[in-house]
Amino acid sequence: MYRALYRKWRPLTFDAVIGQDDIVAALKNQIIHDKVGHAYIFTGTRGTGKTTCAKVFSKAVNCPNTVGGNPCGTCNVCTGVDDGSLLDVIEIDAASNNGVDSIRDLREETAYTPSQCKYKVYIIDEVHMLSTAAFNALLKTMEEPPAHIIFVLATTEIHKVPATILSRCQRYDFMRITPENIAKRLQYIAGEEKIELTSEAACLISRLADGAMRDALSILDTCAGVTATVDEETVRKMAGVTDKSYLFSMSQAVTQQDAAATIALLAQLREKSVDMKRLTEELIYHYRNLMLAGIGGENGLVTGVSVTEEQQYLQCAKREDVSFCVFAIKRLGECLERMSKGTDQRIELELALFSLCEGPTTAAPVDLAASAAAKPVLAPVQTTAQPAKAVSEKVVLPQTAPADAVPFAQWAEVITAMQDRDKLLYGFMCNSQAYQQGKYVLIAGTDFLFDYIRKNKESSALIKKVIEEVTGEYYNIGPYKLQAETVADKMQAGDEALKHLQELGIPVEYK
Repeated sequence: MYRALYRKWRPLTFDAVIGQDDIVAALKNQIIHDKVGHAYIFTGTRGTGKTTCAKVFSKAVNCPNTVGGNPCGTCNVCTGVDDGSLLDVIEIDAASNNGVDSIRDLREETAYTPSQCKYKVYIIDEVHMLSTAAFNALLKTMEEPPAHIIFVLATTEIHKVPATILSRCQRYDFMRITPENIAKRLQYIAGEEKIELTSEAACLISRLADGAMRDALSILDTCAGVTATVDEETVRKMAGVTDKSYLFSMSQAVTQQDAAATIALLAQLREKSVDMKRLTEELIYHYRNLMLAGIGGENGLVTGVSVTEEQQYLQCAKREDVSFCVFAIKRLGECLERMSKGTDQRIELELALFSLCEGPTTAAPVDLAASAAAKPVLAPVQTTAQPAKAVSEKVVLPQTAPADAVPFAQWAEVITAMQDRDKLLYGFMCNSQAYQQGKYVLIAGTDFLFDYIRKNKESSALIKKVIEEVTGEYYNIGPYKLQAETVADKMQAGDEALKHLQELGIPVEYK
């Protein structure tokens, strides 16, 4: 009968345990110096080796032929624990035996001495599932345990275990296994199983496993059932994740604030049966890599990707603002949390991506006192013909630059360059101002300018392209203008000159 890889390759000694060196060393020292406690609790995420270490420990404390703290693996005790025939090592699933009656039966059994071993070991898996009454019943036994009894408790949710139980146990926290260790182990197992596993595929599986060796072996088992040669494409197909090119395409569409293209890409991926939750996780990891590449990619901060992908991240990071990457990670993380609550995953991801296309709110609060003290200045006469409705245009008063923004010095050059590219857009931009805030250019202009940009999606890309041509750097753009109610406040300040100019339809702005 075929055995799953995670069962077949479960470590049988401490030395075979991956990624838990400190815990293994501590347990081996206790075996070597015969200083074994009566109760232990192993905690950590799934697939990190808690139950495995509990079984190895149960063999080591009873094995008569230990070598350096490791069980020999050949005696009756070791083989009995491995095949489940040894009655002195009892494994209990607390998820299905969580009642007080089960623990009372356990207490009665502890009175009997082991039949073959030195210690009778009780391994209680998922101990946090026990009821309150069951915990209370277990506590009595743990307070005054017989000398021949050892408890090993395992849990993924340590916060649910009562403090009275924790205080009577030696606690060991199992850490997530690093992708490097998982990939190395996968390569070894694949070689032994005659599975051709590429290094890129092993790297991808190690990332998808999220620190769990068991999950990694399950993914490898699934892929090996399809083909004898497991490559990155096979892993992506079987695990339901998207190709990296789609991630870069989607983040590029978000950077260009093209919501339609972004949602269209998402729809295409869904048609290919890509899991929305897994895609969200991939996007979070993608923006994390962009962030790390932006703050110090040359220092090797981007890990778990191929050399080709690392270079691609370094190139893309030059066009991305690190603060926007942080914003994207937070927004996608919130989306992932809502997905876990049972809401429609596709809709949640669509909303998150649409929000990213709009970008973070960049406008700073308006200082009304400072604005009221500002002096009105007549705007330069425009030479470009404006639409007839511009005569009734509302007054737009750009607020003073926020503390972390400075006037965009090359904005006049951008406007001039725009004259040969789009005359109508140039006309709307003539009286506008711009501020630089990190990798954003914030435009303070009229309502007509922003209405034109919203109705003509290519205009936004054109403005960013012209900015890049003038400055040699890529910038995102965003609106930056005073709220309508603040304009009304200024009109009520008694400035008769400003009222007269507005009645004449002459554009006026504050600087």
